[in-house]
Amino acid sequence: MTHVLDTLGLRAAVEADALAAGAKTFVPVHTGTHDLPVGTLLDALADDPSLLPPRTGHLGNWEDIAAGRAGPMDFNTAICGGGHGYPLIYGFTRTEADTEGGDEAYQPGSLIDQGKRHVLPLHTWDGSRYARRDRSTPLFCPLVQAEVDGRLVPLVDLHRQRMEALPGYRFRHWATALTDRADLVTDMLTLLLEQAAAQGRNQAFAELISQAVRADGEVARCRVRPEGPGYLLEDQYYPSARALAEAVMVTVHALVDPAAFFARLPGLPPLLPVMSLQLTNVLFALLDMHHPDAPPGPPEQPFVTHLHWGARAMAGCPPRRHGYLTRRSTVRSLRAITDPLVEHFEAARPVAFVLLPAQTFMLCPPSTSPRDVDLMAGLFARLAAADPADAHDTTLRWLDGHAELLSPYLRGRFAGGSGVPADGTVREPAVPVEPDGFRTLTFRQACGAVAAFEEVLG
Repeated sequence: MTHVLDTLGLRAAVEADALAAGAKTFVPVHTGTHDLPVGTLLDALADDPSLLPPRTGHLGNWEDIAAGRAGPMDFNTAICGGGHGYPLIYGFTRTEADTEGGDEAYQPGSLIDQGKRHVLPLHTWDGSRYARRDRSTPLFCPLVQAEVDGRLVPLVDLHRQRMEALPGYRFRHWATALTDRADLVTDMLTLLLEQAAAQGRNQAFAELISQAVRADGEVARCRVRPEGPGYLLEDQYYPSARALAEAVMVTVHALVDPAAFFARLPGLPPLLPVMSLQLTNVLFALLDMHHPDAPPGPPEQPFVTHLHWGARAMAGCPPRRHGYLTRRSTVRSLRAITDPLVEHFEAARPVAFVLLPAQTFMLCPPSTSPRDVDLMAGLFARLAAADPADAHDTTLRWLDGHAELLSPYLRGRFAGGSGVPADGTVREPAVPVEPDGFRTLTFRQACGAVAAFEEVLG
């Protein structure tokens, strides 16, 4: 079978020779900066049933996403409902609140269905009991319980049960992939912590443990530093790298077995370390999360090719708005993690991380708006006739004469800071429709077009 990198024309872009030789251990490639037709990628996924890129969504409200009436979140519907990826749920998020830092897109501190939001009473541990919390501060989801019908339910369980009831969606959970191989992940983190101590580089620990959470669910940046043979997390001492690594896994296990976690929470230390997003991104690839149905086995050789649907924060819309994954500082951190893992673990190989911009599908109107489908087909025809490098400016000119003709729903997808709609409007279920010409767009053109929509309508 032809390797997917050859099918996509990305072998040179990922520096395959350097990865195969071990000269580099992590190379990200953003398809939004390449002239790869959307249809070529979708056809390649259809031709290999074992390959299914994760779409890393968050714990929270997926009901209206699955129904195709989630506005700016409809790209999840197109990818996960359309079989181009699967929803891999990341649970290290925080409840929405009156202050910044909570997850306003998926709003895990509420229940949303048919556009209506029910704010959940939230409770966290105060040292003696589970106390009712207000909405002044975002709370770390794994440590929160919601009051439902007069009893407390782990927030994680509440949303997991609702997601599992949605037909046609293959929800998997990031934390389960880690706990299924907990011994390997703990060994890897132990080595990385030992290496960080030896380096004497302040950033090295932050690349592994970015935050710490208190028993009451409040999260803050933290400082980790060596102290004799052990480590200090703020003023909390761990006697070894392994002890600290095991503490990191406590909150991961909390996502998998919340009841067991809450039963032991009163006896846990008052501050728990939280695994960093950098390490999380490396583990996406090393734990083979792009083959969700494959049993654990030896790693791909000579390097891992990980395809991943990233949204606004991770992928952005280059070149106008870049996501975090391909920033130089992020790539340096990711290589600092993969270098020692590849050197010391047979289960780790160098990584080609192929980033797919999920926002491409924001250009696909819902089936309830046939006029939008025709209008967008006209835009794609104009993009096909223009220089590919001019996709952004071509779209801006088209919007100048057509933006007001689009439905309020499609225009609303591009409003700044929006998530699952909760305005009380009842909308008909729908499926995203690919207008004529959508699959011949390149990801570079699609990103340019989405960026133009955001500038005009955001």
